[in-house]
Amino acid sequence: MDFLSTIYLWLLPLSSLPLLIHLFFNRKYKTIDYSSIEFLKILKVDSMKRIKIVEILLLILRTLIILFIILMLSRPVVQGSFGKAVSSSNPVFCLIAIDDSFSMTRSNNMVKILDFYSKDISKILNTLPDNSKVEIISLSDTTKIYQGLSQSFSPSLLNGTMKQSTSSLSSLNHYMDSIKNEFNKELHLLSDLDTSLFLTQKKQITNDWNVFIHDIDKIGANISILDVKILNEIPMINDEIEIEVTVQNTSLEDIKNSLLILNINDINVGQLQFDLLPKETQEFTFKTILSSSGEYSCEFQVIYDNYFGDNSYFFPININSDIKVGVLGNISDQYYFLENALKALKTKNPNLTYSFENELKNNQNALVNNDINFIYGFNYIDDNNLAPAIIDNFNLGGHNYIFPVSDSFKSNKFSDFWDYLSINLDELKLINYDNATSYQLSKKNIYSKSVENMFSTKNTDETIMQMHKYFTFNDSKSPIIAVNGKSVWETLNNGEGQINLLGFNLDLDWTDFPVRASYISFIDRIINSSLNYKPINLSVGDFIFRDNNYKEIKDPSGKVFKYINSKEDYRIYQPGIHSIIKKESNTNLYANISLSELTRSKLDKKEIAKYFQRYILIPNNADLGKITKEARIGVELWKIFLYLAILLLIIEMVISNQFFRRI
Repeated sequence: MDFLSTIYLWLLPLSSLPLLIHLFFNRKYKTIDYSSIEFLKILKVDSMKRIKIVEILLLILRTLIILFIILMLSRPVVQGSFGKAVSSSNPVFCLIAIDDSFSMTRSNNMVKILDFYSKDISKILNTLPDNSKVEIISLSDTTKIYQGLSQSFSPSLLNGTMKQSTSSLSSLNHYMDSIKNEFNKELHLLSDLDTSLFLTQKKQITNDWNVFIHDIDKIGANISILDVKILNEIPMINDEIEIEVTVQNTSLEDIKNSLLILNINDINVGQLQFDLLPKETQEFTFKTILSSSGEYSCEFQVIYDNYFGDNSYFFPININSDIKVGVLGNISDQYYFLENALKALKTKNPNLTYSFENELKNNQNALVNNDINFIYGFNYIDDNNLAPAIIDNFNLGGHNYIFPVSDSFKSNKFSDFWDYLSINLDELKLINYDNATSYQLSKKNIYSKSVENMFSTKNTDETIMQMHKYFTFNDSKSPIIAVNGKSVWETLNNGEGQINLLGFNLDLDWTDFPVRASYISFIDRIINSSLNYKPINLSVGDFIFRDNNYKEIKDPSGKVFKYINSKEDYRIYQPGIHSIIKKESNTNLYANISLSELTRSKLDKKEIAKYFQRYILIPNNADLGKITKEARIGVELWKIFLYLAILLLIIEMVISNQFFRRI
């Protein structure tokens, strides 16, 4: 226990006054002669003992009354939540950190910090002693919004807007570490305590700060669209396209009859109604068919609440306009089944074009620009001086599949192509089964999920093909398919391009696969997996880095950012479709709110303790003045001593009055 007014403790000796007075007046007595000795004996036995007991009791009561009054004036306190009590008149250094991330407002418009936080900040400042230093910063980028004395603050000084990006506690921690030579340091953190704020924080906030955490959660019933996935591996023309959308009820209320809408190129192509329990997450699947190639701008919308910032999700569907395939081999019989598969696939997709050896050897630019090349023969590339063209195609993102055509080949010690791949053909070993036996290849032999999906079989034990013979690569770099522990399909990647080296051919001399029903589907998946288009998922807050081909970027509101006039990279500040105008073409980029801001996951008290050593969690609409006062100076006990003094005074008066009446 501490005392705020210790000067009054010097009065404690006054509590001995009743004892001194008692002793002083007890010495001044006089003898009175009285004739009845018997009466005096009775008086001595019956009355004197009672008188002495009452006098001692009154002495104790009067001593305690004076003691309690002195203690009351000294203002005793029980230590507050932050340890040793601090005088209520001592100024403090107050850092107010406001969470300005998207999850606070979930708005699609710019909300002013003044409108959102002015009342909460004013309440905090009203609890501070005079001459307290105040700093107000935003959590998204630790921008200093106000710095000065508490009594000099005006809400009109709260400039800036709430963000549509994320905030980070780690940036606040760095800022706090930079503040030195300040005493009575307080942090007031205003946040909805969403877990996204704490994702990058790895340690506790420094313990020389007293932390007040204000739970500012102003969002009511709300639905968020969290994610969208195209379930088709490669969307195709006139094929059913499945789109999965994930939504969440971020509130504690039941949601009934909400409407989910799919728009493609601003046309409503599907909608459904749904219900969600509190905190429930569900996935819904929409199906559609697109009849032409190109990029489709798509958006999911949810119609239910007035927090519009998380009610939309933007994404593209890209149907490739052209698919260019090259087939290279000395003898057409080597790729007979492949050619027939390509003819069948072209009837389904008219944008598929394929060309053969004579055309490609005469026009190597076409070979370089193909999406995929099928090459028959390990020596074919070197024999026809095609190494530069194939390597260029590989570096530009093309996919190349190289098959053997016979049981033997010549190993060229000076091969530019194989040296580039760092593969020694001498390491290849032929495994040849007789007519009565073969190897039963199943999904157990496949070590790549993407290749496994190319085969239509579902059971892992089901035979994909019977292999009559194959080459193994002893010096395995990246096995895709292995037989008896040896690789029979190698893949080399450079980010987008691929070179696939297969130890077996897809004809009847090597396997029975061409006569299986899944063969055409397999070729279709190989071709589509080679297409370079991969949608980029961007979030608000990301940067689009400079490119010499970029001229300008137009954001969803129509505002133009010109790269020529700026040395900075373009930062995404709002969700939607951002159009990049290039020197020769235009590109759309689709941005959404970060998933960590869309989901609703709130920290509980146990989790908060991982990040703060000394803190008080203040619920919304709590008595802030009382909480902060008790935390700073503790709980004052003067009222208790006042009540005790009054009570003892009443008891003393009653005892004195009744005692002297009986004498």
